Amino acid sequence: MPTTPQNSFSPANASALAAEAAHEAERMRRASALVTVTNHLEPADVPRLLEAAGKAIGQLAKPETVIRISEKNPDAIWLFARRGRARPEGFMSALLLNEAGRGALFDGDLNLLDPQDEYLVSQHERPAAIYVWASFTPGVLAAGINRVMDRFDSPHYAEADVISTSFTVRGHRAMVRRGFEHGVWHDGRFLDGFYMIPRRRKTLTERLPRYATYEPALRPTGIRVVNGFDDMMRVAAIRSAVYIGEQFCPFDEEFDGNDLAATHLLAFIDNEPVGCMRIRFFADFAKMERLAVRKEFRRSRTAFDLVRASVALCKEKGYRRIYGHAREDYLPFWQSFGFKLKENGAPFSFSDHVFVEMLEEIEPSSTALSLRDDPYRLIRPEGNWHKPGPLERSVAQQPDYPAAHA
Repeated sequence: MPTTPQNSFSPANASALAAEAAHEAERMRRASALVTVTNHLEPADVPRLLEAAGKAIGQLAKPETVIRISEKNPDAIWLFARRGRARPEGFMSALLLNEAGRGALFDGDLNLLDPQDEYLVSQHERPAAIYVWASFTPGVLAAGINRVMDRFDSPHYAEADVISTSFTVRGHRAMVRRGFEHGVWHDGRFLDGFYMIPRRRKTLTERLPRYATYEPALRPTGIRVVNGFDDMMRVAAIRSAVYIGEQFCPFDEEFDGNDLAATHLLAFIDNEPVGCMRIRFFADFAKMERLAVRKEFRRSRTAFDLVRASVALCKEKGYRRIYGHAREDYLPFWQSFGFKLKENGAPFSFSDHVFVEMLEEIEPSSTALSLRDDPYRLIRPEGNWHKPGPLERSVAQQPDYPAAHA
């Protein structure tokens, strides 16, 4: 799937952002001791709070709607007061959405002034998303937000995405400081009006490139690009089992001297390595080869996932043509991905099988690597161009490190 380009990170602003975040965290820690937080809503307080908030925010839901939302789930409305004062002076509200509600939010079907009950969860249900509905926290009361977020970090809520919106530069900066990412992918559309802290496994998987979906603890079934010798050993074991063990391919033909000049993808199911693919890159085309899936996992979608991941990786590297060899009896499999027989290509044989040449025309990704990218993106580990790499993390820890210039 497409990913948001992350080539705006630079050492020039990394240290400033880190220092600002540290200063803000310390300020909020001290302020939080001066604020009381509760989710016990007294209906009589609602009109007064909405009137005060409306002067700063604009149109808000009616008091009866806020009371209804609170009765549905008390964790939806949180009240803040300066310590020692009885009446609440600010609030933070959230819509705790089920799966249908999460989709309705992004599709514009959720009525934000009068949210439909069928999209909301009760207190004993786990939400799919926590939408920051409205917040009115003048002065020191803003420190109460961290207390609410602590509640939303509890096991009951920890796998719900946290979603918000902002329409000002100040709001944007506040979202980023709190760890929100700008923009959300939904049904193939990038919605830049939303901010999100992705936390559900499904969201984390969907937002990742197809070639970077594996993580042992969070996503034990997925694919990653090989970046070390341990993974190369796993690749060698899979190919040995498939090509040498099953197809009696000679060792020197299977391990042909090209493995250290290629990129490899490795697929896992429940943390068990089950399949692999090799890609070699030439001047104006990429060549996909050595697709292998262990026999006991061939009823899974691993082979299909590896091909799609390999195509996505080629697109991210900016290629427009992919070349490959297919055994004649496997040609329909490759044709299902858009591969066509290469014009003027004659069948040929090796390892006791007949092969044909294939070619697929593709369009580079909208975030394809290019010389226009930040230099740090171009030195990230292979297949990890969507997130800051070790050099960027190192620079971020050195406040006085000079910025790179083009």
